[in-house]
Amino acid sequence: MRSLRLTRATRRSNHGNMKRRLGAAAFAILIVLPCATSAAAGGNRTEDIPLGSWVYDAVFELSTQGHFETLLLHTRPYTRGEVTDAVRFMAGHSNSLSAGEHILLSRLQSEFAEELADTESHRVTPRDQTVRLGGGPTAHIDQFHEGYAKNRIGFDASGSFTAANRVTARMRLRVDSDGRQDSQFHGEYWREKFTAWVDQAVLTGQLGRFHAAFGREFWRWGPSSVDALLISDHSPPFDGLRLTYRAHNWSFGFMTTMLDPLGTDPTDPEEPVGIANRYLAGHLIDWRPRRNLELAISEVVVYGGVNRPWALNYLNPILPYYWEQLNNNDVNDNPLWNLEFSWRPLRHLEIYGEWMIDDFQIDFTSEPQQIGVLGGVSWSPRALDGRLFLNGEYERINTFVYGQGRSWNRYVHDRNLHGDVIGIGSDLGTDADRLTFRPRCHVSPQIDLSGLAESVRRGWDRIDRPQTSSVPKGVPFPSGIVERQWTLGLGLHGQKGGHIIIDVQGGYQKTQNVGHAMGVDRRGGYFQLRLACQWWRTFGV
Repeated sequence: MRSLRLTRATRRSNHGNMKRRLGAAAFAILIVLPCATSAAAGGNRTEDIPLGSWVYDAVFELSTQGHFETLLLHTRPYTRGEVTDAVRFMAGHSNSLSAGEHILLSRLQSEFAEELADTESHRVTPRDQTVRLGGGPTAHIDQFHEGYAKNRIGFDASGSFTAANRVTARMRLRVDSDGRQDSQFHGEYWREKFTAWVDQAVLTGQLGRFHAAFGREFWRWGPSSVDALLISDHSPPFDGLRLTYRAHNWSFGFMTTMLDPLGTDPTDPEEPVGIANRYLAGHLIDWRPRRNLELAISEVVVYGGVNRPWALNYLNPILPYYWEQLNNNDVNDNPLWNLEFSWRPLRHLEIYGEWMIDDFQIDFTSEPQQIGVLGGVSWSPRALDGRLFLNGEYERINTFVYGQGRSWNRYVHDRNLHGDVIGIGSDLGTDADRLTFRPRCHVSPQIDLSGLAESVRRGWDRIDRPQTSSVPKGVPFPSGIVERQWTLGLGLHGQKGGHIIIDVQGGYQKTQNVGHAMGVDRRGGYFQLRLACQWWRTFGV
């Protein structure tokens, strides 16, 4: 384990120059160009909406109610133009909306006011260039039982430059008193616990139905608003390339990135000693055959090795990765498949799910299939004039999922504050399941009330635990001494347009067999607060 942790510094030296150049270029664009700005201008339609934005939760709820049927919801991030068009269409049918739908619509109209203003003015010629600058303070307060606390304050600064409504450069700088408490942290301490890092620096372009993105950003595939099995935004951002072709009811996406290098496992005699390069590639087809049904199929592969370069066959967007590694006896890469669906049998009821298989065993006998499943139901009853929204979800990641015999092929990207690896997929990791119920009520345009009831079980296995042989059969799920956790909570969400957002939650949490130690229990109350303030202004150049 010691050798693996030391490789973090090596990764910085190997790739730090490339990332610094990318960040410096984006910084120059965002700092120098505003000096030439003049009159106020409209919004940036080609700009991606950062994952983690409240907009995705609003879209998730409104899709249950039959809106956003022109938007392919499983492939994120969305562009501001895509959501603007859906909001404009929804506003045109506002006479039939419930009170809950009106509340969400008004929040989205505030967020996309500039883009809507441009559309409503029937602008024929796009502005030559626009610059958007914004920022605001943030706060994270976590008070748990037995006096355990993680409290942080910070500031987010963001900016973007768009040319001819086709090309956008966007960057976000995050300053935090202790950013390493966040799984998405990407950097080191500057002084004591002070941290500052660029988590997004991406250049996007659009030509007709083709959309391309190059740089640092978060990706996410899947129908859930909380988690994803294959590609999630739980890990630090990726520095890579993303290509998408969008038609009216389907899209095809391809992405590739270089993951953090890892030191090889010294306990495995078959692994060469050294630092292994690691890569991730994936492709996805997202299809809406009917207005109330969306289907997606995706495949990714993690590959690498000591001194191994990029594999040109995995850079082929349409080549099946599984068959490539199956027909090549010289490699042992890690492909994963995923199937997704979301179906709305009634206007205010949506059923969705994912089924993932890690390294499919084509003979069905050599090893048990390694499966992950996620299923959920969302319902917006007509009671209370549509103000109530209910969501229940179950997620299960079987034992040994995401792991692999070769250390460089495990489904991880970077490490957290404690030196533990961070998974690319579900935040559950492996050998765990979770049952969650989340009710929410829109009290007013500024206030939501919410609840949380959650049960989590975690087994003994971990993604980075060495696998020296084939996956054994008959291993119970969850394995070993099971850690069990129950949480009950109530929350309040306050929002002023898209500029000021505060989330407060408190409740009770009980954990049995903490750290997989039999009889070690922990229980007590908890309190959490999240504050995000974001103001911006758009200029014409």
